[in-house]
Amino acid sequence: MKRILLILFSIILLLTMLSCDSDNSEVLAKREISDILYDISMDFNLKDISGIMDHLHTEYLHNGMLGYNFNDLWLDRMAQFSLLEIEILYIELDGDKATVHSKNKFSSNSETQTLNEPEDSGDISYFRRENGVWYIYGNQQLFK
Repeated sequence: MKRILLILFSIILLLTMLSCDSDNSEVLAKREISDILYDISMDFNLKDISGIMDHLHTEYLHNGMLGYNFNDLWLDRMAQFSLLEIEILYIELDGDKATVHSKNKFSSNSETQTLNEPEDSGDISYFRRENGVWYIYGNQQLFK
């Protein structure tokens, strides 16, 4: 009887430990993606387009927009707005892909624009992990 209880306890303990690893990897992935979005907001506020582009996957595609279009879009945003605040609402993980739901608030002295992502634009909402590193990947669609 003691042997059966010991085996059951061992199985429960093993299952608990395995589920913790899964939870920890999800927490880590969400933290890494959150850090990237924080970096993007800081790079935006410092007008550092290179810092933003460092987080873009080489195969970025979002509603027909490629990497160079993304660069132009963000340069235009930098010219129009002085500050970016990103409020992450939640992150959906699906293996090596993730979708970020956020409110991205662009502001200047004269105007403010808030994008509810990924619905409004989504250009920094879709991520892919490659070789252990998360990159902005786009929705991989040619058309909206």
